[in-house]
Amino acid sequence: MNIGTITCTYFMRIYNYHGPDPLDWNAMCEKYRKEFGKSDFLTLAHEIRDMGYNSLEIWEPNFSYTVYSEKDAQDMAAELKKLGFARLAYCIGGWWGGDVPVVEKAYRFAKALGAPVVTGCISKSDQSTILPEVEKWGKELGIRYAIENHGAPNLESPEDIAEAIRPYAHVGANLDTGIYNSMGYDVLAAADLLKDKVFHMHLKDTRKGEEECLPIGDGNAPLAALLKKVKGWGYEDIISVEYESSIDPAPGLVKSIAYIKEALGE
Repeated sequence: MNIGTITCTYFMRIYNYHGPDPLDWNAMCEKYRKEFGKSDFLTLAHEIRDMGYNSLEIWEPNFSYTVYSEKDAQDMAAELKKLGFARLAYCIGGWWGGDVPVVEKAYRFAKALGAPVVTGCISKSDQSTILPEVEKWGKELGIRYAIENHGAPNLESPEDIAEAIRPYAHVGANLDTGIYNSMGYDVLAAADLLKDKVFHMHLKDTRKGEEECLPIGDGNAPLAALLKKVKGWGYEDIISVEYESSIDPAPGLVKSIAYIKEALGE
């Protein structure tokens, strides 16, 4: 199975894992775009591959379509293939109505990377504005968009996401297990509802009612049952481990992939 991790698990790396207080998310993303170069990204990719992950979800500020060219993306894809990454996805974070003009550029960059899936949340109030553009370029370039279930004002509930993606062939779901579990949703029921349109997964562990992200197996999200369920589906897209931590996430990522392989019987 395609087991990856999303590189934003290392989003505090350039702060030595002790982020600024208060955290300004937009300023932090811009700092990454300016200071985290291609060699830094390749070093990180080497580390992730050495842990045993065979796929990679690239977080946009780590290797941004706003900074690099399509040729840079093609070259990076070749380097990642040499490292042994079988599948790539590209996480743009999320889109609002005002992002319509950048969809084509982001998609062409993802295409150059060879990433057939782009992930991110979608503003609930702007879905009728942004999703037709996402579908247009998805159809044009052969790329699917997977909506991540972030909280309001984004599309959140499984029912809202199912309704939003229904009209589109190239828009589906990115099932974030940790967010649903911490918010009290039934993760397995959400998976069943979205089953035919789950294009990506963020496998994240949490405890109900708590936001803290934990290594896979340390929380109470029903992840072993979910992994067995999606294996039974014949799911072929990426299962991307997301473990955000205020310390070096590497030990937690190693623990996570060991749990996943055991749950899958690999």
